[in-house]
Amino acid sequence: MTDQYDRKYESPEGTAVDGLPRVKAIYIHPVKSCGPVEVDRALLTKSGFMYDRSFALATESPQAEDPATLEWRFISQRTKPNMALIASELWLPTKDSNPDDPLVQSGGCVVLTFPDLDTPDWRTRFETIFHTWSLSATPKVSCVVPLQITATQMDRFNMKMKTFRIHSRDAKGLDMGEVPSVASALPKLKKFLRLSNQSSLTILRCTPDTLVHTDKNLAPLQYIGTPAVHGYTDQQPININNLSSVHAVSALLPQENQPLNALRFRANIWITNTPAYEEETWKRYRILPKHARFDSSEKLRASVAPVLSVVCRTSRCTMPNVNTDTGKFETDIPLPEKKKGKPQPSTTLVQHRTIETGNKAALGYLGMHCVPEDRNLMEAEEQNMGLYVQVGDEIEVLERGVHLYGSTGNDY
Repeated sequence: MTDQYDRKYESPEGTAVDGLPRVKAIYIHPVKSCGPVEVDRALLTKSGFMYDRSFALATESPQAEDPATLEWRFISQRTKPNMALIASELWLPTKDSNPDDPLVQSGGCVVLTFPDLDTPDWRTRFETIFHTWSLSATPKVSCVVPLQITATQMDRFNMKMKTFRIHSRDAKGLDMGEVPSVASALPKLKKFLRLSNQSSLTILRCTPDTLVHTDKNLAPLQYIGTPAVHGYTDQQPININNLSSVHAVSALLPQENQPLNALRFRANIWITNTPAYEEETWKRYRILPKHARFDSSEKLRASVAPVLSVVCRTSRCTMPNVNTDTGKFETDIPLPEKKKGKPQPSTTLVQHRTIETGNKAALGYLGMHCVPEDRNLMEAEEQNMGLYVQVGDEIEVLERGVHLYGSTGNDY
């Protein structure tokens, strides 16, 4: 996505385009609301791409309805915009990895890196200069989070499940706060997030038995097979967005807010070679594999073209207003009589992209929610191979129709 601003990706609404839509980029967000990881390919599962939104940061705070009672709640860029500056890396073991390494036994790890706000000692300053070759570089803190926890580690660190809130729903997760590599970084992470010393902070891991069924915008069971499930995503397993659509929105913004960084919308799949907003007419689409095998992986790609059902538009919140380079909310230049500018791109999205009335709280709509269909997942399992999506794949639209946020499909 380094060339996302190139005008070759502009395809105005309603224009004709040669060829099929293509997968431009794939993103996984291992920790909800932290920095994404761009990958060349991703393994599609019932609950979305593997490792996507597998973790969440949560703090303990008073309940809104009962301030005397504490509850754990997830945190996001909506209230902590500097979470955008927490970079994520995903490390997975290879055939040459040491099987005795605890991280290999854990199936790999997520590495979170963020600025260290403590005054550095001379050793830290020297190491920062040595690694960055910059006298002004800010020292960084790294937090290593194992992807999986073995039974031995569970007992050793006395790890337990914890209930917490994601918006209005209860979620559950394995509390990773006692893992030494996590525990040692949490105090600095609290300081970076400007949490009080009295606040509790932890990282929670979604497990297979904590997945939940979607409860609105339901995909028809005749297509997806069994009810859709998701982990720490807000609503659906997969989100797809169109780079042409972002270019179209960007052109509507005040000049000082252009160009608009597409990564603010945190999609999993980015497509090109289709006109702006064309994806909003899709009901089902098939991803056509361009490569049968992966050169750098022993894992074979199943000879299956995955089909996804498109269930609704993505109703936007305030998070796209966060400038991912600065970790701050962005506004336009205020009018002379005003002290503050209007939040962008939300103001523009509300004005130009409130194209339906399904969600009264929506700050405009951009992007589409999708659900993988069981049949393809079972076919890949029968082949003992992975159902992958890869950059360069093409998209065949199977069915088109009208979307309204809040529709239910089959009642289940």
